[in-house]
Amino acid sequence: MVKKVVYIFMFTLLVSCYPAKHFIKNIHKSEKVLSSESMLIVANNDVTINSFKKTFKKNYENNKVFLKSYVNDFVSSLKVNKLYSNLDIDLSDRWKVLSDGYNKSNNDTINMLFTKTDKKYVLYLKGVKIDNYVVSTYSPGFGPGSMGTHNSTEYCTVSVTVVIYDTKAMKQVLEFESVGESSVFLFDFTKTFFKAKDRSIENAIKYLKTGKTS
Repeated sequence: MVKKVVYIFMFTLLVSCYPAKHFIKNIHKSEKVLSSESMLIVANNDVTINSFKKTFKKNYENNKVFLKSYVNDFVSSLKVNKLYSNLDIDLSDRWKVLSDGYNKSNNDTINMLFTKTDKKYVLYLKGVKIDNYVVSTYSPGFGPGSMGTHNSTEYCTVSVTVVIYDTKAMKQVLEFESVGESSVFLFDFTKTFFKAKDRSIENAIKYLKTGKTS
């Protein structure tokens, strides 16, 4: 009984000391984005698929189809969380110029696009990356001569770079990367992929709403 209590105590101690995982990274913020203002959501077809390639092809015909679905889910989540007003989507190719951000060669082109919208902000989904990583663990055996066991768990990660521009001030006000992940369970790669995708959106919305990164 004493040993059991000690094991429970040690497990609780380890869990409580484990650092919180941050799913919002590479934050560049110059000013607060007002959640009551109007917003236009735009994106490009830049999808980097480093892993889960078969799963991606099984569910999406091409990058464009995936991005359309991703943007629609992103906007739906914004609406559910009552973030921003008069939300519109524009997936036309004219917004490709934002992929390089502001620079000497495209300043005028970007500013011209901003003057043609009546929205306060443009939220640009700059790119989505699909990847994976594997966590290996070892559990020691109990008793003399007992063998330990090795286990591996694969994770799918979906990350998106979000950039917000103030169209009236004609400048970038926020940029960050949101990461969603999920572990593979019973070889259900499709469910794992969709969970990671959904969580990349959930984490981005949570950051926009609360400023929390974990």
